[in-house]
Amino acid sequence: MQIFISHSSKNADYGNALVDLLTSVGIAGEQIIFTSNDAYGIPIGQNIFNWLKNRITEKPFVIYLLSPEYYKSVACLNEMGAAWVVENEHSMVFTPDFDLDSPEFKNGAIDPREIGFFINNEDKLTSFIDSLRRSFSVSKNPVLINQKIREFLKRIDLIKPSQSIPEISFTSKPIIQEESKTNRVEKVEAKPSIVKTESLNTSKSQLINDLLNGKLKDEEILMLHYVVETAKYKLGTGWQESHEVENVKAWEDIHELDNTLSQNYSTVLRRFEMRKLTTVSDVTSHGNPKEVMLLEEVQEDLLNLDDQAKDKILETVAQHPKKEGDPWF
Repeated sequence: MQIFISHSSKNADYGNALVDLLTSVGIAGEQIIFTSNDAYGIPIGQNIFNWLKNRITEKPFVIYLLSPEYYKSVACLNEMGAAWVVENEHSMVFTPDFDLDSPEFKNGAIDPREIGFFINNEDKLTSFIDSLRRSFSVSKNPVLINQKIREFLKRIDLIKPSQSIPEISFTSKPIIQEESKTNRVEKVEAKPSIVKTESLNTSKSQLINDLLNGKLKDEEILMLHYVVETAKYKLGTGWQESHEVENVKAWEDIHELDNTLSQNYSTVLRRFEMRKLTTVSDVTSHGNPKEVMLLEEVQEDLLNLDDQAKDKILETVAQHPKKEGDPWF
């Protein structure tokens, strides 16, 4: 059996600490799947969606690292749903800032009446480690266990909750009162060291205006939808392009879309570059681009889409259903 840690990438610090705790008490590293750490992640060349689907259907022990960020991630909720369908044995671990009374948790796939525990609860951690002995090789040395848990708790105390801007799902329209919008703008302007307001407004206006005025091609709009749905703001290019295209194909299949985006992926990246929406975020040892990232102001645009922009995107998506006879990716 393996352990699969389902988590938001924004909580990677908590996840890495948890991985280190598990390995320090005797669980083999090769038994742990934690995608935010390359040492425990997805093998190079594997399709991320298919790989995760296969691992979940192999019925690993799933640790749900639940947080406010987890319930705002489409990818995390897909993982939760897939694991729940095949009835994986699991445990719920809450980050310190998680609200047990949140409607997302109470109405989610996991029964909120099940017993979980906060990641900084020493007694519950000890019981959790002890329960893993049923399926995994865990040290029987109580002194070692206590020592590693204390080290773990000190590490957890140093982790600050994520301060990132919340993701907005296309499946629901947030209810925001007019005064809340005003407050939000004031907060952005109050932090010029983090966000350059002038640049943000200009870029946002250009991208959204192009979207609403029909200046974006369908494949470009589908790319925006892909980015928001997967919360993936870094995209493979160069030698990594083929891997990204495979991810796009799997995404298209899951959402029953035709292959407009996957067939035009390279063209979309070039168009985004010409529109000055992206920047190179990683290069090979020879200095060739292998990854591009949407600019921070563009990410802000996508996270704060108004209803009109969302409707325009969904209208385009609806025009690209997968047709009978389309290939299985």
